[in-house]
This record gives sequence, C-alpha cells and structure tokens, in this order.
Amino acid sequence: MHDPHAAPPPPPPERRSFLKWLTGALGAIFGVVIGAPAIAYLIDPRHRAAAGSDFKTVARFSDLKKDVPQQAVVLDVRRDAWTFHPSDVVGRVWLVRREGDKVQAYSTVCPHLGCGINYEAKSKQFLCPCHGGTWNLECQVVQVPDRENPAPRGMDQLECRRDPANNDLVQVKYEVFMQGKHEKIPVT
Repeated sequence: MHDPHAAPPPPPPERRSFLKWLTGALGAIFGVVIGAPAIAYLIDPRHRAAAGSDFKTVARFSDLKKDVPQQAVVLDVRRDAWTFHPSDVVGRVWLVRREGDKVQAYSTVCPHLGCGINYEAKSKQFLCPCHGGTWNLECQVVQVPDRENPAPRGMDQLECRRDPANNDLVQVKYEVFMQGKHEKIPVT
C-alpha cells in the first residue's frame, strides 16, 4: 500500500543535472548582461588620458589687417561618453597680424579669473569687463592711473602658424592656462 504521509520519490537524476545546468547557464547569461555595461564603462575613452592638442585652422591670413585684432573661434571634434560632437567650440582666440607676414594668437581668457577679454578699438586696448584688466596691443599688462590692474601677467600667447598645405590659412594650437598665477602654467 501506499502511505499518504510519505515524501514524494526524488526526481530522476537526469532531471536534477539538467536543472543544475540550466541554473548555471541562466546565471552566466545574467552575469554577461549585467557585466558587459560595467566593463564598457571601465574601458570607455572618457577614462583615458586626453590626446595632445594639435593645430586647428581658425582664420584666413588674407582677412587679417595689420595691428587690428580679430577674434576667431577654435572648433574641434569632441566625444562626450557615446555622443559625437563634430564642430564643438573649445575656445576663442585673438589674432593679431604683425609686421610682415607674422601672426600672433592670444587666448581670450583673462589670466586673472577667467573672464572673456574684449578689444576696444578706440583706445587700442584689450579690456576685461569683470575686474578691469587692461592690456596694450602687444598684449602686455597696462597700468591704468586711476585703478590697479588685477591681471597677474600679459595675455596668454598661443602657438600659431600658417598652414603648411595652404599658406592663406592660420592655425592655432589652443591651450588653457591657470588663472591668478604670475607664470603661464598649462592646465592638464
């Protein structure tokens, strides 16, 4: 006779091994599904060192007038996580055509506290609207009689060249420097 209070007979061994295998396989699949984004995050380009800055074309030499500063925008390709920005503004520069065919580039970022530097054609001076920093046409600090100039140094000069492939294009190597320092220290 059959005892109604007895435990059911154990499942066949084949069924147990199949359930163990199935549980292990599902665990592995869940591990891959959850682990793949974590691994992608760890090897993502955001966590790698930035590539060195290279020269970017900012203006045409033929458009520049002697000793008349012209502001130019520096564009670069930028990746933000998985988003691609093909023409992102990374900075602005003042271009000044000097004697002969020489061009100099200066950052528009004030070395005092980082405000944007403007050019006033009437006085032929660069001015910072935030705290009154003043520079002459050679981008050197100017002492104004009625107030103290807070700028710790001249405007930050950047590497500039004519494009070797097209001599009419002006290229700039854009960098950012620490503010409030007497020395020009690049921000890395």
